[in-house]
Amino acid sequence: MRCVLIFLFFFYSCVPHACADSRGRAPSQGSEQVGAFQRGLTALRENRLEDAFEALTAAEREHPDDARIRNFRGILLVQLGKNDEAAAEYQESIRLDATLEDAYRNLGFLRWTEHQLVPAREALEHAVKLSPDDFFAHYYLGRVELDVQQYERAFHEWELSRQPFPADAGLLIQVTTGYIALGRQGDARKSLEQLTKQPLTEAQTVQTASLLLSVHENDPAINLLQKLCRGHSPGQATWAQFDLALAYFLAANYGKAVEQALVYSQALSPPAAKPPEQAQAWSLIGIAYAHLNQGERSVNAFRQAAAFAPDDEAHWLNLTRELMELNRYSEAITAVQSGLAPSPKSYALHLRLGAAYLAAGRYAEAESVFRDLVLAGDPLPTGYIGLAQVLLRTGRAEEAAVDLGDAEKKLGPTFLVSYFRGLAFDRAGKPSEALAVFQQAVHLNPKSAEGHLQLGKTEFALSRLNEAIAEFREALRLDPASTPAKRLLSQAYGRTGDTKNATKFAEASAEAPVTPAVDLLGDFFVPPWQTPLEGAGK
Repeated sequence: MRCVLIFLFFFYSCVPHACADSRGRAPSQGSEQVGAFQRGLTALRENRLEDAFEALTAAEREHPDDARIRNFRGILLVQLGKNDEAAAEYQESIRLDATLEDAYRNLGFLRWTEHQLVPAREALEHAVKLSPDDFFAHYYLGRVELDVQQYERAFHEWELSRQPFPADAGLLIQVTTGYIALGRQGDARKSLEQLTKQPLTEAQTVQTASLLLSVHENDPAINLLQKLCRGHSPGQATWAQFDLALAYFLAANYGKAVEQALVYSQALSPPAAKPPEQAQAWSLIGIAYAHLNQGERSVNAFRQAAAFAPDDEAHWLNLTRELMELNRYSEAITAVQSGLAPSPKSYALHLRLGAAYLAAGRYAEAESVFRDLVLAGDPLPTGYIGLAQVLLRTGRAEEAAVDLGDAEKKLGPTFLVSYFRGLAFDRAGKPSEALAVFQQAVHLNPKSAEGHLQLGKTEFALSRLNEAIAEFREALRLDPASTPAKRLLSQAYGRTGDTKNATKFAEASAEAPVTPAVDLLGDFFVPPWQTPLEGAGK
């Protein structure tokens, strides 16, 4: 209702007198209509809704083709909580007069309040086309774009509206999220400064803390959550205890994260009644220990998490990732098989099983797993890449090139598929074919230093020295620490007779691996924030 009142204030402020529309036009001729319309507007302004309804209904009955009467009747029906009827009045007003910007604006505003964002955007865009200076239409078009996370458009519309952001915590959280997404860190900090001065609900406090951590304002974030924890007696709102542990973790204070997560775990009473929450706690503890390079403690914590929630693949993925980091491949294989027992259709766990077999050198088992994923219609290139790595390591480069060609037909062009297909052609002794797919790879991902390096090596092998030097230089620009790029530059300049640059880039270093590994593990799955709205810890 507050939004509606703001709208009405705006609309009346635009009307030169009570009987005119926002373009200053008087009602159609007819003293009876003028009287009914006048009475209706006066009653509407004075919030005498029944009188306004009676008068505007009479005016509409007498002059059913007057678009402005329909528009004002829509405003009244919104006030009466009859949104469907109001929308019908706005739409009829538009049908009667397609140039009446007020009706488009009002319809767009109504649809936005109902969170019908597509029709809201369409109506408000039409309104600003008809009236480019309508700050109300620009403002709420910005709100629509904010809700659909089109942040650049949202801020552009707000600039056109020339309106400050209201002191509303929910809106400021959205605005700050937008600034962070666009990399506007300075604006995000200003918005957060305004946000932290607003009264916040518990859920908004958690959101604000998360945003503060995103811009590395760690201490204010932790202070917010500490106050939240102190506001509850021990054993109550345990979700806040977890969020404090998560804040310590995201602030890279891993020791405090472990300590606080243990406090949270102990606060869950009885523990057996809350296995998902216990699993989240032990998962966070395991990830923190991993960052502290305490591998055995990390593994033990992940085992606890998996025991509490065996049907949640994330805990098995965390456990197997850490085991593989510790080169404990047989344990990783056993663990992922245990995870597949309750989740036999888990794509991620099957992929992890293939990766574990591959890392352990058990190529036949790895090939079987990756082929099963491919034959099942893997929608991602990852299974194909895993299979290609097995084939390359077992001397079947041409077969790898064929399989990756099939992957490209099914999935379309992707960097990884093109890159590994180039490696396969190169290993199969087909440099011309390798050249074409490496060129495609760097086109798909021009920021890949490894892609430029491999393209340069192929150019070098084909004696295209200038092109090779250009690719090696680009690889070095993208990765200034690349020893292989420096070594290859030295060799290429030497072949051209440029001894100065050959000497400059000469480095005593080993060649890059012929088949660089692709991370089939992924990062740890960090538990999400908990809030009272989710009912966590209650």
